[in-house]
Amino acid sequence: MDRVVAVLVTYHPDRQRLAQALQRLHAQVAACVVVDNTEGGPPADAAAAGDGEWIANGRNLGIGQAQNLGIARARALGASHVLLLDQDSLAPADLVPALLRTLSQAAAAHAVAAVGPLCRDVKTGATLPLIRHSGWRVRRLRPGRSDGAVAVDYLPASGTLIPLHALDRVGPLREDYFIDRVDVEWCLRARHQGWTILVDPAVELQHDLGRRALRLLGRTVYVGQDWRACLHVRNSLAMALRAPIALRWRIDQWLKTPLYLLFYAAVAEGGRLRQARRLLHAAWDGVMGRLGPPPNARASIKR
Repeated sequence: MDRVVAVLVTYHPDRQRLAQALQRLHAQVAACVVVDNTEGGPPADAAAAGDGEWIANGRNLGIGQAQNLGIARARALGASHVLLLDQDSLAPADLVPALLRTLSQAAAAHAVAAVGPLCRDVKTGATLPLIRHSGWRVRRLRPGRSDGAVAVDYLPASGTLIPLHALDRVGPLREDYFIDRVDVEWCLRARHQGWTILVDPAVELQHDLGRRALRLLGRTVYVGQDWRACLHVRNSLAMALRAPIALRWRIDQWLKTPLYLLFYAAVAEGGRLRQARRLLHAAWDGVMGRLGPPPNARASIKR
C-alpha cells in the first residue's frame, strides 16, 4: 500500500501558519517530518506548531540538503512516497489522494518521477504557468482544471509527490546549489533519463512565490532577495555546464543568462551597480563550479 510521508523544510517559520499547514496534512499522510534550518534550532515550544517529527539542523543547510535529510527520515519511517512542501505552502484537503490517483493512472503508460499541483501565488492570485519544451521552443501552458494531467519539464518542489523508487534511480537533490534551481535541476535530470513529470491542474496549492511580483514583457516575474538572484544566476550556469540535462535546456540557460544579469541588476534593492558586480561574480562562480552556501547563508530560504 502507498505510504506517504510529508517533508516540510522550515526557516524561522510562522508558528501559526506552520501549525495550519501540518493540520491540513495529518489526514492525508502517514507522518510529517519537519526539517528546520533555523540557527540554533527551533524554540522550546516547537511542538505547539502541531504534531510532527522535527529534525533541528541548528543552522541553514540550504533547501537541497534539508530535503535530502527529510527524505532519508521518510525512508526510515517506511515511506513509499514523499511529499515535499515549503513552510509557506498550504495543502488542500485532497492534495495527496488526488496526486496518488494521477500517479496511478499514468503509471501504466509512463515512468513518472514526480507529480504536483498547480501553484497559485497568495499575493497575486495568479497560477504559475507550466513549462515544457516543444522542439526548441519553450511553451508556457495554462491548462484548465478538466484538462487532465499535463506533462511538463519541471515543477516547483513544494507540493510535489515523488515515489521513492524514482529518487533511487534519479538520485538525490543537489545540495551544493544551496537554494534556487534545486527542483529544476532534479526534474530536468529525471527528464533526461526518460522519466515523466506531471502536473494535475485540478489540484491547486497556495504558495508564496517570492517577495515581489513584477511585470516584465507581459509576464509576472517573482523576485526574491538580491542574494537569491545571485544564486539563480550561478546555479543556472552550473546546471547548463555540468548537470546531466537535455542539450536544449543547456542552450536555453546560456541564452537567458544575459537577460538574468540585466533584469536582476535593474530590480536590485541594494543598489544596481553593487548588484551588477555581485551577479558577475556569481556568474563566474557558476562557470568555475564554485558552489555551496553563499556568504550570507543565514539569510532566509523563503522564496
